[in-house]
Amino acid sequence: MYPRVTAIVVANNGGAHLQRTLDALKAQTRQLDAIIAVDCASSDDTARILAEFGPTHIVSVPDKLPFGAAVASAVRIIAPPASDHEWLWLLAQDNAPEPRALEALLGAAEVSPSVAAAGPKQVDWEDASFIREFGEAMTPLGASVPVVENELDQAQHDGLSDVLGVAAGGLIVRHTLWNRLGGFDPGLPAMDDGLDLCVRVRLAGFRVVLVPSARVATAGDGIAGANRSHKASVRRRVIRTKRAAQLHRRLAYAPAAAVPIHWLTLVPLAFFRSIGRLLRKEPGAVGAEFAAAFGAAFLGIRVAQARRMIARNRVVGWAAIAPLRIPLAEVRRARALKREAAFVGVRGERRDLNFLAGGGAWTVLAMGVLGLALFAPLLGASALKGGSLLPLSDSLAQLWQNAGYGWRDIGLGFVGAADPFAAVLAVLGTLTFWQPSFSLVVLYFAALPLAALGAWLCASRITERGGLRAFAAIAWAIAPMLLIAMQSGRPAAILAHILLPWLFFAGFAAPRSWAASATTALLAAATLACAPSLAPALALVWIIALGSSGRRFVRLLAIPLPAIALFAPLVWQQLARGTWLAILADPGAPVLGSPVHGSQLALGFPDDALGGWYAVSSALGIPSATPNILVPIMLAPIAALAVLSLFLRGSLRAMVALVIALLGFVTAVAAVHIAVTVDASVAVPIWPGAGLSLYWLGLVGAATIGLRAVGRFAVLPAFASVAALAIAVIPVAIAMPLGRSVVAASDGSTLPAVTTAKAASHPRNGTLRITPQPNGGIAAELDRGAGTTLDAQSTLSWTSTSLSPGQQALATLAGNLTSQSGMDASSRLTELGIGYVLLAPPARAPGSGVMPAADQTDNRAATALDANALLTPIGQTAVGQLWGVGSASAAAPAAALVPADPGGLTRLFVLVGQALVIGLMLLLAIPTGRASERLEPMAVHSPRRRRRAPGALADEPVPADSDPQNGHNPPERALPLDDAETETETERFTPDAVALDDTVDASARDTARVGNLDGGNRVD
Repeated sequence: MYPRVTAIVVANNGGAHLQRTLDALKAQTRQLDAIIAVDCASSDDTARILAEFGPTHIVSVPDKLPFGAAVASAVRIIAPPASDHEWLWLLAQDNAPEPRALEALLGAAEVSPSVAAAGPKQVDWEDASFIREFGEAMTPLGASVPVVENELDQAQHDGLSDVLGVAAGGLIVRHTLWNRLGGFDPGLPAMDDGLDLCVRVRLAGFRVVLVPSARVATAGDGIAGANRSHKASVRRRVIRTKRAAQLHRRLAYAPAAAVPIHWLTLVPLAFFRSIGRLLRKEPGAVGAEFAAAFGAAFLGIRVAQARRMIARNRVVGWAAIAPLRIPLAEVRRARALKREAAFVGVRGERRDLNFLAGGGAWTVLAMGVLGLALFAPLLGASALKGGSLLPLSDSLAQLWQNAGYGWRDIGLGFVGAADPFAAVLAVLGTLTFWQPSFSLVVLYFAALPLAALGAWLCASRITERGGLRAFAAIAWAIAPMLLIAMQSGRPAAILAHILLPWLFFAGFAAPRSWAASATTALLAAATLACAPSLAPALALVWIIALGSSGRRFVRLLAIPLPAIALFAPLVWQQLARGTWLAILADPGAPVLGSPVHGSQLALGFPDDALGGWYAVSSALGIPSATPNILVPIMLAPIAALAVLSLFLRGSLRAMVALVIALLGFVTAVAAVHIAVTVDASVAVPIWPGAGLSLYWLGLVGAATIGLRAVGRFAVLPAFASVAALAIAVIPVAIAMPLGRSVVAASDGSTLPAVTTAKAASHPRNGTLRITPQPNGGIAAELDRGAGTTLDAQSTLSWTSTSLSPGQQALATLAGNLTSQSGMDASSRLTELGIGYVLLAPPARAPGSGVMPAADQTDNRAATALDANALLTPIGQTAVGQLWGVGSASAAAPAAALVPADPGGLTRLFVLVGQALVIGLMLLLAIPTGRASERLEPMAVHSPRRRRRAPGALADEPVPADSDPQNGHNPPERALPLDDAETETETERFTPDAVALDDTVDASARDTARVGNLDGGNRVD
């Protein structure tokens, strides 16, 4: 009997592609018996095009129906089929068949009466030599996979015939079987509808075949099948609908006993799959995973209907389709192919670090040797003291506990947020877990080589010349602000200086890579934790980067999240008490300093001693104004190179670097005028060194750009600049070997040995530390156990503008003990659990001379304490004079105890929130695959570019040697073997217009065009 074919064309705003599809239907060598057009609420000229074409019927629906529902609306107006020789040909607006397509499809059905569905070869809309899709299948676990996808058509797949399924667009199916099966499953409105129908056709005892000679061009509009648009919102929707379809089929195909198990695992699986998405750098797919899981778990009302339909029509068992499933080993092979395609597509387009051959290793080694020589007196030390350097907690548990919200064991103690710097210290202390305080010693010896390494890598974003990278690395490693921070004992400033080049190194690649973006976010959080005063400047840099990154700005949006998570509890408390500016306070114990003039800041020196040059001039007997002339001359070469870069090649980058330098300088100038920390009676301004580090980074970057533009003549100015800088920092660099540094080795204790020994048996024993102040007053602090630690410090304590009642009572107690007032302090000493009183040396600012008021207070306090009958003199110690309290109780009083649940639910909420944000960023930052080893892409200049298929990346460079039209054969590269392969088995492929970087997500990788030369079937 002569077969009858009815074509159903579904359109929705398809004016761009519909006309070609309709013309293709007219041009068929085997004419159609009827054409039914379905217009799904189009707002363009679709209705006019359909009317002019004159199909048999036009069905207009007021809503945008899914493809299956639109086809069903067309089938309803067709008379019931009279025999099995009536067929439905399902097409979308962007499915333009070649003239012999229908003839070939019907021919395949006539040869074998068992064939009930046949599918064409879907080719690219603009390039018919490129296969978009050819057959569908499932893995043993039920995931849908295309049999052939995105390959050059070299007839390598023309031998394919029986498959599990075919795509919906271009599918021809028997009308009688369509009615019997109920058409497409309404639970699969946008994805896997063709595959599911073919599975049910197979279970009904019929065959599904591919017809290679039937070719249908497809544009990927998303009417039938997935939308191939590169818009992020579309990609996320495709991921969600594809996963939702898979879950629906899983529930519909599973045995009845397994359905509850599948249902219970939907949401937990979404959680673990989301972790996998993050590891694959696809954060946009996380929401899609959960949306699909919750939708299938709570909105999957059509699963029962699908199961009934399958049970009603199934005549063969599921084992009948098992041979048509794709083995997992084959899936792994296909994924390896894609990864290799992406890898080969970018080879030759990445900047090589050349770390060893380019002198990077020698530069870092030289800085390591220099650091070892400059800080040799610290060799053998287990801890450090001086400036803000204090020991860290002995146990990792306490170290990490101090990094969260809870009890702050400083002074009388209070419940509050930790400084984000405590988290940095926790990480640092964990590196030397056997003795956390030793990590600070390691930091001093590693600071110069780490700084050099970070600057060398950062310079690799600017230049390929190893000599210029070495120039940047050395200039950064011996920067005045770093050496002064090390000599004055400022670990937070040291870490901020080390982290800054690493931050910008990762930030360069952040717009192109989720891994680089997450790494940048973590580095930004760590940098701000060490130097909160950099927040305004780095926020401006982030905003500028957002505005200049174009469509890639999405990857930059999440960069502030880890910093926000770490700072949020502290910011909330500071705002609640009205000290919002205190958010910028330097973390750690305050360090007294002297005002710094703006001219010294411009030279990169954050102290008023000009890096020790005033002391040198005094020792040599030369005029004190001489350093003001010599030091600027020595630093002039770097400044001149930075300014010169504005007038040479690469001036745009130089301008960006100088803007960063300007932001850093403004930050440093503002810092010296903001005093938010109070150390007893002295207001301590923010240290300008962190701002100067940003300032120096911009200057060195601009100077490197200027040297790059000079070309081969850059050697002399680079050497002269580094040599002059080295001379300029000599006085501060050799301060420790000469004994002029405040930093020294320590045994890790801040209290006398006798108090530390008692702390072993009485951990909450209190020591009242009294320190005479420059104005003649005293400062009273209460230390518990073995003394305070660096990780326990809190800016909430140092920036408080008022005294609590407990602090006022402690001040009253200390005042009466240091004067002969006649007050009986025994009850108060017992209540606070104070076992010792320590009179520390008078507080002095760096470089200060004799302070009569402080010395008089020191003498008066010592006399009063000696005369107090409650106190027993113990003697002079390394940290001051010590007295014991005779009436101290062995049991710690209530005032000395830590609350049982400090922070309560707030602590739990803060810890969970911070852990979640940091954990997600760590997952994103973990490098995966070979792509993570590459750096930023470089432009590839090719004499010609190929015509790209729709969906190809807009900015893909096409190497000339990969264009078959140029007469060149693209290079063949061996693929990694799968576990199931033998050692001699290899797969080779040809990359065609592939230009992917380490940032391309899964949907972009799917557009990689790969021609398979060996004729094997590949899926992903």
